[in-house]
Amino acid sequence: AGLRIGVPRGVLFEDTEEEVAAAFERCARKLELAGARLADLSIDDVLADLRAVTRRASIAAMEGAAVHADWLATGAATPVDPRVSEPLSRAAAVPATAYIRAIRRRTALVAAMDERLASVDVLALPTTPVTAPTIVSMTSDEALCERTEGLLLRNTQVANQFDLCAISLPMPGMARPAGLMLVARNGDDHRLLRIAAEVEALLGR
Repeated sequence: AGLRIGVPRGVLFEDTEEEVAAAFERCARKLELAGARLADLSIDDVLADLRAVTRRASIAAMEGAAVHADWLATGAATPVDPRVSEPLSRAAAVPATAYIRAIRRRTALVAAMDERLASVDVLALPTTPVTAPTIVSMTSDEALCERTEGLLLRNTQVANQFDLCAISLPMPGMARPAGLMLVARNGDDHRLLRIAAEVEALLGR
């Protein structure tokens, strides 16, 4: 009772499967009935700002390219999935100025996100907007694989990009598993775990 939950409806809810969306709404309703206060909280502008500054390559890819620079430069026969090696190779060609600019802008956006979350105890959203795809469907359709990979990474990477902490809890009533993700401010790990334990117990009743 009294828990302040922000729901970041917008880009993080786009392309959500009907089953996942319905399960999320059931969880949200159960939390409200237990006395939690849910309210929409927009963070789309902050997400868009970071996407714009990392359009050429993600910070993770640029840093990964630096870590693996030797074998990327020599073209050594390293058994690495092309879905991993190709983004690293592209990121290796991004100038250092772009990386420095991205890091500086990210620092400002981390502060902006922290300020945005000051009005809530946690954010709540689907961990992934889709359930796990079959391996066969991913190997037979490259475009579908790329799109699905983007969806599977989209929501969870926000916590990493903005120095937040997060946890995923099972959403009941699913034919295939999907998670309810709770996200809290940097340093709130222990508090988030306490909140998650209460939410998990509530959803299991």
